[in-house]
Amino acid sequence: MVRRFHDFDTTIRKVFVRPSRSFCVETADGGIGCATPRRGLNIFETEILKGLEGSNASLPHLAVLKLFGKVRGGGCDEVPTAVEYALSIAALDTVARRVRGFVLGQLDNESDVVGGLNINLPSGSLSVVITVNGSGSGVGPVEDLEGNVPLGPKRQVMEVLNSVEVPSLVLESKAFIPSLASKVNGSTILLRYNKDYDNVAVARAVSTALSRLGVSYIELDNTFPRYSKSIERVKAGVVSKIAVLTSTLSKSTKSLDKVVATAELARVVCEDLGGVFFMSEELAEVVGSAGLVPGTGVVISMAVGEDYMAQVGVPYATREDADTLAEVALASVEEVIANYDEVMEVLKSRYVDPAKVVGLG
Repeated sequence: MVRRFHDFDTTIRKVFVRPSRSFCVETADGGIGCATPRRGLNIFETEILKGLEGSNASLPHLAVLKLFGKVRGGGCDEVPTAVEYALSIAALDTVARRVRGFVLGQLDNESDVVGGLNINLPSGSLSVVITVNGSGSGVGPVEDLEGNVPLGPKRQVMEVLNSVEVPSLVLESKAFIPSLASKVNGSTILLRYNKDYDNVAVARAVSTALSRLGVSYIELDNTFPRYSKSIERVKAGVVSKIAVLTSTLSKSTKSLDKVVATAELARVVCEDLGGVFFMSEELAEVVGSAGLVPGTGVVISMAVGEDYMAQVGVPYATREDADTLAEVALASVEEVIANYDEVMEVLKSRYVDPAKVVGLG
């Protein structure tokens, strides 16, 4: 989105490792991002990191997949997770150095970073807010600031941009969603919101824009349930699985039985717990799993089908995907502005400031 209006180079030109086993990456335009994996780096990992040179920091997940093959949070893959964090920070730092008016906010040196700027359009003003939910230690991420949630350093940035209580389009990534997989060939745009809590007028604007662009999409109006204790229920199920597996391991005496129980325990911890630890439960009750403040807008992302997964095995976003989402977002912004009074009427009737509800500040 920002590249549509400003020029900057986020190509990684240098990687350097510090004696403390932390590392930094530097972009062609001088942006720097650093991280310190919790368990440090060994000599072979430091050599692997050199492979980041020439990659694009503004596509951090793709760069990490090309280097490591997989990345999982929660302490399962600390080095790849820390690398993705460092790349993301370097990308934001690059924009901050090159684009006048770009605002950065951060709580401390190795936690979430938020950046944003206002862009003047012929028909109105657009605020672009970019959030890095991550951890420089490779543990996490904690996603309490995802979507358009106005808390902590993100709220500070949004207040500077005057974008706390405005119509919003939350752009997310590319994902495999089993319940939709059979309906998708390759990949498609996914428009999601909850008709009872989110902004249905913004949804109509996005749908109109997608139709005008001739882009195929799937629209779901019953996602992101609120006040349903969804994370609490998922947590109970995962904790129950872990309890069964630890009990099995405790009772096992044969090597093969212990290995099987441990392997399944590792799978559950590294694959299933992500849906539990990613967001504070009290906050999720208000903003849903995508961090969408009630009344403000919708989520636009991409979904992949079974054929895509059979071919490549893991969803990943490309520069072309980013360009497509930017095109859809800009067309949607035009529709939102054209119907601004209706959009704001819905927003004002449904808006809930999570900072006042959950007390996270």
